[in-house]
This record gives sequence, structure tokens and C-alpha cells, in this order.
Amino acid sequence: MNRWTGIFLCAALSVGGNVRAQTCGAQSKNLSGTVLDPTGAAVVGADVHLQAATPEQTTTNQQGSFLFHCVGNGAYQVTVHADGFADSQVNGRAWANITVHLRIADVHTTVEVGKESEVSVDADHGAGTHTLNAQDLQGMADDPDDFKRELQVLAATSGGAPGQAIITVDGFQNSSTLPPKSSIASIRVNPDMFSAEYDRPPYQGGRVEIFTKPGRDSFHGALFFTDSDSSLNATDQFALSAAPAGKRRYGFEFGGPIRKQKSDFFLALERRDIHEFNVVNAVVLDGQGGETPLSENVSAPQRLWIGSLRTDWQLNPKNMLVAAYSANLNDSGNVGSGGLVLAEAGYNSTISEQNLRLTDVFTLSPTLLNETHIGFTWKSTSDVPLSTSPSLQVAGAFTGGGATAGLLRNRERDLEVDNDFLWTHHKHSLKIGATSLGALVHDYDPDTFNGAFVFGGGLAPVLDNNGPQTAISGLEQYRRTLLALAGGVPTLYNVTQGTPLVPFAQWRVALFAQDQWSVKPNLSLALGLRYALQTSPASFGNLVPRVGMAWSPDHKQRWVIHLRGGLFSSPVMPDETTEAYRLNGVRQTQQLLYAPSFTQPLVPTPSTIAVATTRQFAPNVGQTWSFQSQLGVEHELPQHWHVQANLFDAQAWDTLRSRNINAPLVTDTTTNPLLAPRPMAPGRNLFQFEQSGHLHGQVVFLGADQHSYKRLGIFVGYLYFNLKTDADSATLFPQSSYSDRGETARASWESTHRLFAIGQLSLPRGLSLTSQFDASSGDPYNVVTGMDNNGDGVFNDRPSLTAQQGAGTYQTPFGLLNTTGINGSLGRNAGTMPALIHLETNLSRTFELPSHGLSTDRHQSITLNARSANLLNHTNVTTVGSVVGSPTFTQPLAAEAARRVEFGIRYTF
Repeated sequence: MNRWTGIFLCAALSVGGNVRAQTCGAQSKNLSGTVLDPTGAAVVGADVHLQAATPEQTTTNQQGSFLFHCVGNGAYQVTVHADGFADSQVNGRAWANITVHLRIADVHTTVEVGKESEVSVDADHGAGTHTLNAQDLQGMADDPDDFKRELQVLAATSGGAPGQAIITVDGFQNSSTLPPKSSIASIRVNPDMFSAEYDRPPYQGGRVEIFTKPGRDSFHGALFFTDSDSSLNATDQFALSAAPAGKRRYGFEFGGPIRKQKSDFFLALERRDIHEFNVVNAVVLDGQGGETPLSENVSAPQRLWIGSLRTDWQLNPKNMLVAAYSANLNDSGNVGSGGLVLAEAGYNSTISEQNLRLTDVFTLSPTLLNETHIGFTWKSTSDVPLSTSPSLQVAGAFTGGGATAGLLRNRERDLEVDNDFLWTHHKHSLKIGATSLGALVHDYDPDTFNGAFVFGGGLAPVLDNNGPQTAISGLEQYRRTLLALAGGVPTLYNVTQGTPLVPFAQWRVALFAQDQWSVKPNLSLALGLRYALQTSPASFGNLVPRVGMAWSPDHKQRWVIHLRGGLFSSPVMPDETTEAYRLNGVRQTQQLLYAPSFTQPLVPTPSTIAVATTRQFAPNVGQTWSFQSQLGVEHELPQHWHVQANLFDAQAWDTLRSRNINAPLVTDTTTNPLLAPRPMAPGRNLFQFEQSGHLHGQVVFLGADQHSYKRLGIFVGYLYFNLKTDADSATLFPQSSYSDRGETARASWESTHRLFAIGQLSLPRGLSLTSQFDASSGDPYNVVTGMDNNGDGVFNDRPSLTAQQGAGTYQTPFGLLNTTGINGSLGRNAGTMPALIHLETNLSRTFELPSHGLSTDRHQSITLNARSANLLNHTNVTTVGSVVGSPTFTQPLAAEAARRVEFGIRYTF
């Protein structure tokens, strides 16, 4: 297989290399240009027609640029057409690099349907593909977390895990933080995820591709300010008193020429002050040792600086160089608090990221284009705990003490080098590329160096009674420990010792070839092949084919049927490698002390049992494999309504998950599991990353969109997930190391039903309303006992369904549950969280200002807007009590922010 891959790639490159760069004669030269919308954003995919001695036609690329080769030295006319804009014409007689400014089409003119909503017979037209232009972006959230959530909702149209989409900027493969919204020209959500260009299967999450703005041929800029006053915001649902929550955002953007028709720049800088509060909703002990609820507002301020600078250089008529620098600094206070986590267990965090990126676009010939990307990224994370005391983890009641993360100092340096050839020949469009990404990790993470007490509850003597034992909660166990009563011993003391620093390098390299073949006007094929390798851990045999087809059965192409399928090999990410290298038994070792002394946990007592824990990769661990297919149908209805239906089927095997390969072999339920024999060595847990997980199931996506109405544009989608897996993530452990009974269940991120709608409405008096609505059924959660019943060092034990009352049994919505047995019978992820509902709106109005002698392409305007997040003020629960027998079991404990309202003003010149 590897030999044939090499032959295929070499042959394709050889064909591309035989296409010579076209040399123009003395009486002809190249004519190039850029198409921009009224905001200065690049217009991607605009149709450009050249009327000259030899008429030609092309479309603008991702930078909004176009190029005609060898135009004669005579009169010419360039006509640009883009959906939603009025056609623009440029006449001339000399060769030039021109800039075409489009204006919004008159409201009385019929607007054609945008390309993203047309039925397409292109095999590379992805399911749920959606392009957001400058107008769409204007109505979206300014807050970075809200903005990212909105994009992630749209990305789920690929049939992937919600919230797991990769976000890239300007064609780079390495995932990035969001740039300033004012610097974004357009966003493409979910290109064809089956293309050989991409490594991840659609079910693992979609893809969001962001393209930033180029400069202009004249100086333009903007100043903006938004504010959210606490008096207009709703009180958080779990807070007993209102907190002065608010947000403020301000900044500027400025761009223009450096050298006329040769180079330009665009600069954006903004600051965001976010004043939010985390609501603690826990159960603690009062001064007399009684259980008492605790609810308090904990200030969680954020200070963000986001900046970017981009410059474009036309080195020659065939070569364009783009250099971009971006920086992001985020200071957050009291991170981690809220829900069951007390304020004292939080920490302050500083996260920064800097990117320096170079893109070179070289037109080798009219049919051959080369793109080179070189990027270097600095990432830094610094966490400072508010307390260095040992952590107190009381199951289902509260988490206090110090944060287990400790004084974290994490640095990562990423180097990306990509090179792509795009060759068009007759009915073929071939893209051949090589991508490489190196991550240099310097992880200083003293995780649990401060120690952590766990109070999980269990069986204990009845106080003042010599009768049988009774079941107690973790909070009662903690109370007895403080008061030195019978049964008052911590379940566990967990402490890590060794060297906090974990340095390593991981390299990922891939070669791919993707051919889009227009077989007939109503039939096209997509054929792809991808080969990938990586280090840390080493994996080399990853050759995967991809195939796609689009066919229209009718002459007008009102119907289009899409069929795709392919193998995927997903890389092992640096997070898993960091964990395996950290707890390898040499650099760090974790000590688990069961039934320790609360005052001197490291001093053994007669009842203390010590177990050491280490981590490792299983032999031959490599990239994980999966197969995914998609069947889609699109139809164009009257009045340009476009509907589509897509069925995804996913099958994954050898998926990464964790297992204790040296867990106790428990055969007698009357014996302490910690004293049971182990298959390798006594007194040791050996946690292993291994490829033993599976996933299978289907996802259905139904969508409809409309963009041809004068005043209304809308995109509506529905997703149904039916995926089952026993490996939610690489760090997920099965309940039993020796059985998978009850492990196959819904993934922890899987909401069975999801519905979303994005709409734009032009109102009278120049008002514009944009809205985004999304709702989903609740995610599943695992119902647990809070105890390590089988002694494997993992507190994920589930209860058993029983018909007999007794010690440790509880009547619950799931039935009568027994928490004292070994390896409970209740299936994983048996619980379901409450449904989530979001409605976000933005109402805006733009006022044009007098030009006062400015040139015709210089306009001044002021835009006012009012925006609301969570307009319905729905309680979007994020945490539910999952420990059986605890005072918070099945109760909602934390939620997203309540309704927030903000007002903004933007001056553009």
C-alpha cells in the first residue's frame, strides 16, 4: 500500500511539474485584482468576467483575489458578480492591479440565492456547509466564549460531536484561538470533511475555517464600544442574590495601503472586561457539624487583550505574500469555582497565545497554483492556586481546600509547514499537499503535589448502637472524621511525588492528494488518498482512501444525491502523551493511601493500605482508525428554498481509552478488594492508554435555508444522534478492568436531539435583526457510588439495581439502587441532564454620515446595536449531582449565565 501511494503522489507531482509557467509576450501582461465588500472584507467566490480580445472568466480565491494571464494591451472591461451585491464594472486600457468595491444590492432588486444554499453537483460540497459573511458576523456575539459557542453549534451540522470542532485561521491546519471579530472577513463552516486534506472523521467534530481581512487601497478604520450594565442583566438561576455582572468591549481597526497597488495592511486591537460570577451551590457543615446548604456568588473576572496585524505584498504579478501576527492574552480570576467547588478551591489563570504566520501564493501557470504556509505559535498557561492546602473532595457535597492543579507553568511551541499544489486540467481539479506540525511541549504541572483527601462514603457503624453497619454519605464520613467518631476515616489520600516538568516533542506529518473530477455536467467524483505519521507515540502505517460522488438525476439539477465514504486515522494528541510521560513511575509516581490518618496522612496506620499508580502507553499504540460514510439528498424548491437531508454512519475500532491492567482480581465480595491478588505486582496500579474502545451508530441532519428574499434570510437545521461507544475519551476507564458489561452507552457529549436556526430580518427604518436559536436534549451523565468499590484506583463505580432493601440501598428515579456491591449492574451514562435552550438576538441600525469632501470610496457611518444573550433566560444546567445517596443527587448544581443585555456603538470611516 505504501509503495502505491508513493507512485501515485510522484506521478501527480510530475504531471504538475510538466505544466510550465506561462510567459506573456511583449504586448500582454497579467491583470490582477481584489474584490471587497462595503466593510472592506474580501469577497470569496465572486464571479469575475473579463471582456477583452480574448474573453475569460474566473472566481475570487479565499483572499478575494483574482488573476487573468496575458491580457492584451487594449481596452478591457472587468465585471464582478457576487450574490447579494450589485454588479460592478471596471473599464481600462492599461495593465493594473485593481480593487473592486461592491455595494449591497438595492432592496428592490431580486437577489440570487447564495452559492452556499444552491444545489450543487460538486462532490466536494460538504454536508451542512455554511459561509458567514461580514453581515452575518455583525449579528453574532462579541464575547469570545459566546462567539465560539455559536460557531460550534453550526459546526455540528457535519454530524460531529458538539463543541469539538477544529477552528483554523487563514488556511493553517493548526487549531487557533479566535481572532478579533473585527479582523474577520468570512467564516466557512464545515467544508467537505471527507476530503483527504483533513485527518479527523466528521463524527469527532466539524471544522470552522476563519479568513481574516486584507488591507485596502485607501485608508479605512473603525472605533467601537459595547457595554453591558448589571441593572439590565438577569440574576443567575442558582444565586440567592443578584451580582453586578457586566461586560465591556472596546477597540479599533485600521487598514490601508503601504505601497499603492503593491502592499497593504490591516490592524485590529481590542480589550474585553468581563465581570461574571460563579455561583457555589454546595452542602457543607456548620459550626455544630450539621449539614447546611451553601450558596454564594464568587467573582470571576476576565481581562482579555486581542490583537492582530496582517500585511499583503504583491511581490510580482504571480506571487502574493501574506504575513500575519496575532496575540491573545486572557487573565481570569477564581477559575474552577462554582457548583460543588468552593471559592477556596479555585485558582487564577493567565493564558497567552501568539501566532506568526506567512502565506505565499505563487501562480506557476494559468492551471497550476502553489500555496505555502509557515506558522509559529507560542502558547503559555500559568495557574496560581488560591490555597496550597490539601484538596478536600467530599462526594456529592463539596470540593474545598486547595486546587489540585498547583502552580502550573505550561509552555508549548508549535511549528507548522504546509505546501499545496492546485492543478486544474480539463475536468480535473487536483490538490496535492504535504502538512507538518511539530509541538514542543514544556509542561510544568505539579498536579496533586499538595495532596487530596477523598470522602466517598460507604458502610460505617451505627453511632451509639452495637447493631449492624449502616450506609453513610461522604459528608457524614467527613463529619465523623472531624469529630473523631466511629467510621470517621477518609476514604483515600492521594498525593503525587517527583519532578513536575514534562518536556517532549511530537511531530505529525501527512501527505494527501484530492482530485475533483467533473465526469459529466450532472456527475462529479471526489477521489482522495492520505498518508500520515507521527511521533510520541510513533505511528507510521496510516494510509487511508476517501471517495465521494455527486449526481443529479434531472436536467435542471433540482435534485442532487451525494455519497461519500472513507477511512480515517486520527492522531494521538499531546495531552495523552503528556499524561503518559508524566506518571511513568520515574518522573512522577502517584501514591494512593486508603483509610489514612486525616492529620498525618503520610504516616501509616494499622488500617492504611498503600497503592502506587503509574501511567503508560500500551505497546504498538498508534493513530486510531474509523470508517465513516454519508448519504445526502439536496433539493431546490420554488422561491429558492433549499432543503437537504444527510445520513452519516460511523464505525470506529481500536479507539483510545484507559484501563488498569494490574487491578485487583476480586472473586470474594466479603474480602477487602485492596487485599485481593493482582496479575503483575502487589500494591501497584498500572494505568494504560490502550486501543480497545469502539464506537458505532448514525447521525441524521435535516436542513433548510433561504437567502433570496428581500428582507429575510434563514438557515434551519435538526440533528439526531444515535451513537454508542465504550470509549468517550482517552482518559475514560471502564468500571471493571476485566469486563465491559454496561460500558457501551451514549457518549458523554451526545445530545440525542439538536435544533438550531439562524435568521436575518430587514425591518423598516433601516433596522436589521439577526437571531440565533439552538436547543438540545440533555447530555447523559454517569450515576456513581462515589466510592472505589473494586479497589482499582478509579472512583467511577456504579450502583446495582436491586429488589431488596438493606444497608447502602436508595430509592431513586432509576429504581432501587445498591451502592455497596462490586461492579454495579447499572449501565454507564444512565442519567440525562435537563435540556438546553439558547436564543441570542442583535438589533442594529446604521446611520450614514456626510462625507465632507472625502473621496467617493470613503464613507463615514455610525452603527448602533442592542444585543441579548439567553433572551429567554432559560436555566441551561451544566452540572447535576451524580453520587447516589449524597444530598445533591439528581439536583441541578450549576448553569450557564442568565440573560445578558449589551449595547454598542461603532464608528466607521
